[in-house]
Parts: sequence; C-alpha cells; structure tokens
Amino acid sequence: MSFSEDKSPPVSEDKSPPVSEDSKPVNAVLSPILEIVGVTKKYPGTIALDNVDLKFYPGKVNVLLGENGAGKSTLMKIIAGAEQPTHGNILLDGQPVHFISPKAALQQGIGIIYQELSLCPNLNVSENLFLARELRNRYGFVDHKKQEEITRDVLKRLGQSIDPKTSVHKLRVGQQQIVEIARSLKDKVNILIMDEPTSALSRNETNILLRFIKELTSQGVAVIYISHRLDECLEIGDYFMVLRDGKLIAEADAEEATLGWIIRKMAGRESDELFPETDHKKGNVVLETVDLCWPRPQKGGYFVDHASFSLHAGEITGIYGLMGAGRTELLECLFGIHPAARGKILLE
Repeated sequence: MSFSEDKSPPVSEDKSPPVSEDSKPVNAVLSPILEIVGVTKKYPGTIALDNVDLKFYPGKVNVLLGENGAGKSTLMKIIAGAEQPTHGNILLDGQPVHFISPKAALQQGIGIIYQELSLCPNLNVSENLFLARELRNRYGFVDHKKQEEITRDVLKRLGQSIDPKTSVHKLRVGQQQIVEIARSLKDKVNILIMDEPTSALSRNETNILLRFIKELTSQGVAVIYISHRLDECLEIGDYFMVLRDGKLIAEADAEEATLGWIIRKMAGRESDELFPETDHKKGNVVLETVDLCWPRPQKGGYFVDHASFSLHAGEITGIYGLMGAGRTELLECLFGIHPAARGKILLE
C-alpha cells in the first residue's frame, strides 16, 4: 500500500452519510463481534453523535477516524460504559447489552485505553495495574508478589523492563503511557479500545506496541484503534470508518483506504483545498525569548532549557514535541505562571 499516492478517483464532498443498506458490504463473510445501532448522544447545545451505525470485527484492527470533535471519543466512552447514549443500542455477539459502568463493560470483555492518563502517581506500577481489582492471598491481604509478577510479564510483552515497584511519578510520560496500556492488557478482553495510545510514545515504543496489536488480533481480539497518526492507521488497519460532525461518513477495507481517501472523508474536500497557497510576508518581530529557562529544583536540570525563538507579526509558530517534552511549560513561562523562570522575554 502506498501512503504517498492516492490513485482512487476524486470524490466530491459528502453532503450526507453515504453508507446505506444497499451499499457494498464490508467484511461480509465475517460476523461482527460488536454493533452500534442508531446511537445518538446529545449534550446541551450540541449533538455529539447522530444516529451512528457501526460494526466491529473480531481478529481485526478496526480503525475509527475523524477530526477533533467528530464524536470518536464520545462513542468509545459509550461502548466502554463511561457514558450513556441518548438513543440507540449496542449489540455484543448479536445480543443487546447496556453497560452502566466501565466495570460492567470490562466484565463483558471490553477494555479501553483512554487518551488521557488516569494513573495514580503516588502508587507504584503494579498497584496502578491492579487498582480496585487487587489480588488477595488466602489470608485476605493484597498479594503484592503475585501482582508484581503479572505486571512484570505484561511489561515484558510490551518490550519494557520497568520495575513494578517503581512509583509512577518517577516515570517519564512515555513510560506512564506504557503503564496505562499495560493496565488494560493484563485483563482478558475480547474487544480493546485504544484511543490515541501512541501520542506520548517514541518511535521505538510505538513499533513495539503495533507489533503487539497484531499479536492480539491473531488471537481473535477486536481492536478499535483511534489515532491522528494516519501512517500508523494505514500500517496496521484492516477496516476503516470515518466520522464527521457526529455522523458516519464512510467505511472501507484496507485495500480501498488510501491516505487521500481518508483525508477527503475526514475533511469533506481534497487535501490541496485545505491549505491553499497564499502570498504572505512576515512582519516585524513582536515576541522574542532569549535563553528562557525554568530550573527543576529537586532533580536538577530544566523543565525548559535555554529556549530562544522569535515570533513575527502575521506568523504562526508551531511548537512540537512528545508529552513531557516541555511544550506546555514553555508557554506557561511566557505567560508568567512560574516565577522561578529565568532568561529574557522581549515584546516589540
């Protein structure tokens, strides 16, 4: 599959969801393990999901795509029992189910890895993995040794050598994301929802996780994968679905889904129409930082380490980095939140 070239014919903007009863069936031979039937979710002043019908298949990576606000995370929270639909039904193995909590969904074999970290920094790694589901010995006490053995095994499968006794607050953010993933993988699940699981991971950590996802699907697990990293989605996806403005816009097998197809369906227009070239000249420097630092008082080093840059009038400056790289801290220093920050900030 080519990620750089889309040879499918141009598709005009979708005015309404094109998926209909007489459309070409996807995975027609394979029965879905999970079905979303007419699900609508309304909040005051907005409709997050609008009569959505979806099918997820066992042993497949079911990729759910859409721009921010398309309704992806809301739908996943409904499937996982964290939110309740306003209307509609969920079918598990063809039978209607209603999950009143994430625990109820987990008991039916549905696990979720949320985009936001939900770890307790004051607990160690194994305590986080078994939080609220602790193993007990014959005397009724928490079996820390057994928990640590299982934790070590799960982390090893993810290519990590993190000590289960390590306090979570001592881990870098990428390692905390690994722990978040491991917490869901230790349970026996038939459906695993992964909402932006690689957002804080390095390339090597991401590759290990993608290989592990393939291992899960080979065991018959249905993986629902959400990511804005389209190259990852194209690499591992078996079945693609696109939401836009809370509606199902399109679905396709991996053979039909190309990068251009995904962008058109997500945005509703061709990729070259999204960012047309404009004749634009930068103005004078309006903001400049010189060796902006925020020292780390206890561990040494810096949260922000001698950052220098200039911002011109009429210019957009992008700041990139993984979670924990210092992006937020840099902006907080600009805003004057941290009195201990050092260096110069020049206006005009």
